[in-house]
Amino acid sequence: MILVVDDEPEVRALLRDQLMSLGYRVRTAASAEQALTVVEETPPDLVLTDVHMNGISGVELCARLKADPRFALTPVVILTAVTDLDARVAGLGAGADDFFGKPFQLAELGTRIAALLRVKSLLDHLERAEGVIVTLGATIEARDVYTAGHCERLAAYGVALGRALGVPEPLLRALRLGGYLHDLGKIGVSDAVLLKPGALTPAELAEVRRHPGLGADLVRGMRTLDDVRPIIRHHHERWDGSGYPDGLQGEAIPFGARIMAVVDVFDALHTERPYKPALTTAEALAILRAEADAGAWDARVVARFVEIAPALGLGRNGDAKIPGGMGQGG
Repeated sequence: MILVVDDEPEVRALLRDQLMSLGYRVRTAASAEQALTVVEETPPDLVLTDVHMNGISGVELCARLKADPRFALTPVVILTAVTDLDARVAGLGAGADDFFGKPFQLAELGTRIAALLRVKSLLDHLERAEGVIVTLGATIEARDVYTAGHCERLAAYGVALGRALGVPEPLLRALRLGGYLHDLGKIGVSDAVLLKPGALTPAELAEVRRHPGLGADLVRGMRTLDDVRPIIRHHHERWDGSGYPDGLQGEAIPFGARIMAVVDVFDALHTERPYKPALTTAEALAILRAEADAGAWDARVVARFVEIAPALGLGRNGDAKIPGGMGQGG
């Protein structure tokens, strides 16, 4: 469905009729405010909006849509006069996907809209593929009753910590997906090893340590998961180089993997496992800080996690209070 937004009834009708003649379903809105209501009811495949309207402008409408994760990938085409350079510059800043000059030619309008809709269709297919992979990650987690909710918590902790550290939006998205997919490679670990309550033999430990590389290989070739692969492969690396699978050290470890490592270890300490009871928040954070001091984790990342833990609801509901902050912050 294409949403046409224009405060001039004649223009709305003309665009509607011409787009319908090309085979598209069309809805119209007489203002940007009305358009925002329409997209909540029926998310469009493309928005075609005039730039100069009473109330909210087409540029502001574009900015609001692009700022909403639900519509960030929805193409927005802004109708503007060819000579209106200021509007075009503002539209680019708002994230507009294309501009179309007035007066317009039907053939050109149809061709450019068709191209944008093809790209949108490809992105939709990729997102559905991601959804299947995320579901697979949750299915793998479900093999072990002791890790129920682990992926969801890591996604939430990872995004919160990444935001507190000021990472860019693409890495926040990678941290969210990485929370669900970090242990994807455990699909290749047998239940006998994965659920073993006692100590692992050297051979069993080697089998477990294959899972980061296997998980990264499983998503190889999925372009939309390019930023997630380093998190999957390297979330068991350690700051001092003693981790696996590649023994990376310090800044060589991707930043997203360093963040995921910290929240992964915290959640493992903070929840019950077959081989240990759950530790309190205070105990888990104390261990994280001690291990960071010993060189296991990025101390700046650990310090920031300790600082934001109360905002995540950790240390409440009868859990021990979180000790005072560390000497360095992020």
